[in-house]
Amino acid sequence: MNSILKELEKSQKYLDLIKSIENKKSPIDISGLTDVAEVALLTAINEHTKRPIIFITYNEVQAQKLIDDFKFFTDKVHFFPKKDIVTYDYVAESKDLPYERIEVLNKINKEQNIIIVTSIEAVKQKIISKKNLYKNMLSFKVGDKCNLEEIKQKLVNLGYQRFDLIDGRGEFSVRGDIIDISTNQTQGIRIELWGDEIDSIRRFNIISQRSTENLQKAEIFPAHEYILENNIEQVVENIQKTVYRRTCRKSWRRFRTNKKW
Repeated sequence: MNSILKELEKSQKYLDLIKSIENKKSPIDISGLTDVAEVALLTAINEHTKRPIIFITYNEVQAQKLIDDFKFFTDKVHFFPKKDIVTYDYVAESKDLPYERIEVLNKINKEQNIIIVTSIEAVKQKIISKKNLYKNMLSFKVGDKCNLEEIKQKLVNLGYQRFDLIDGRGEFSVRGDIIDISTNQTQGIRIELWGDEIDSIRRFNIISQRSTENLQKAEIFPAHEYILENNIEQVVENIQKTVYRRTCRKSWRRFRTNKKW
């Protein structure tokens, strides 16, 4: 990338482009470039300005192709996918997509020098707010006090499913005073309690179940963007109350309409 950047810096047009970006002039129109040339130019701009770039293309297939092109020049590129099928009474969503979306949103908030590639479909969809993302993040630190039952309930509210042994994303298990939480398809966080205190935090391999790194703290993000603020029982109760109130209002309107004064 450095060699390409050095060559571009010899071009007055490129230097003028960088100056326009730094002076926040917009819009800037660039045309006549091939896909690879676009990728090389945007990577150079990102490297030169140290500013985030979002590349929006016309569909997911093209976005994936551009990701492969970007990876030839930089490792700072990330793909923000669209959600899977979501209708009124049906949700079809893989375990990987919600994680990928949340991981990218976290990187956008924490890193400046990155490139995000996405599609028009993805940016048109509603995303979890920054406030809700970090409000619902779980933080663990060695020596902190915690309640095992509260942790289990919070994990369920954040979309994690409980299993006897985790083997993929979006899962957690509890064995005595040990809590295992998956962070991706192959790795997890193991939290060991001593009474109500966190005794140790370790990163471990889900397949071999062997610890790979000792940690002092860990952050667990929601498993998806649909977060329950309350437990299932409270959610059901709230829905029942809402339905009851609406039914009562409709009955009252019907009564007033039909009543003869």
